[in-house]
Amino acid sequence: MAANPEQIMKAGALPKAYMKSLKKQLLNAAHCYRRLSSPWRRLPDFIIIGAQKAGTSSMFYYLAQHPELELSVEKEIHYYNYYAQSGKSIGWYKSFFPLKATSAGKKTGEASPNYLYSETAPQKLKQDVPEVKLIVLLRNPIDRAYSEYSMHVRQLKRNDLPTFEQSIANDNLSLHGSRLYLLRGLYAARIENWFKYFEREQFIFIKSEDFFVHPRPVLQRVYRFLGIAEVYPEDLRAQEAGSYAELSSDTRDYLERYFRTSNQALIELLGDEFQW
Repeated sequence: MAANPEQIMKAGALPKAYMKSLKKQLLNAAHCYRRLSSPWRRLPDFIIIGAQKAGTSSMFYYLAQHPELELSVEKEIHYYNYYAQSGKSIGWYKSFFPLKATSAGKKTGEASPNYLYSETAPQKLKQDVPEVKLIVLLRNPIDRAYSEYSMHVRQLKRNDLPTFEQSIANDNLSLHGSRLYLLRGLYAARIENWFKYFEREQFIFIKSEDFFVHPRPVLQRVYRFLGIAEVYPEDLRAQEAGSYAELSSDTRDYLERYFRTSNQALIELLGDEFQW
């Protein structure tokens, strides 16, 4: 039996640079195929629209294991918050979803957590997929902000990064370390924008803390919302979960005051479940 490319590379028969180039060419060919076949591809039945650092990776991973779902080839497509405005067509977006002929009887979806924060995404999505179902995970905005900051620290691997406290005092929103960490936790205003375009019945809102501790009951709600069988994942490991130092009590007290008005508005919008 002929050795596959991975075996050849491990044996040293081909340089790593060649294998990297080959992999890139294969990925490009796959993308071209998907793009050319986009007229025969699906649009999403559902989208996980947020929030960032609230469990969207785990939710996507769990749903991808369901036999009645065939999800997008990439988790985060960012079409409605970025690529649609930069000139990409709906055909480009469809290229990430399965073919109609090979996914009959299944549902499909994607997860782009920045959709929640986009001013323009709801209107454009309403035009393209008016009956889409929307999954929203909401995490305590203090923990969400600190988690996002900690993720950036891990990703950037630099020693000159500002502290979390310095970051949230910075009004330059173009920087990683800025008050943007906090603005993404003002959920009520973002959700009200989405309610302008979609009916309340098209949403399911999930408290992230419940999902992190008891994923199965939350998945049961999601399955019923999507109209699929209650078939639970074999692998319920959390995805993209980071570890970091505990937030100081002074900073937490400050942020509780900062988010108080928005959190109260969220309770009035969605109910007492979303008290932190």
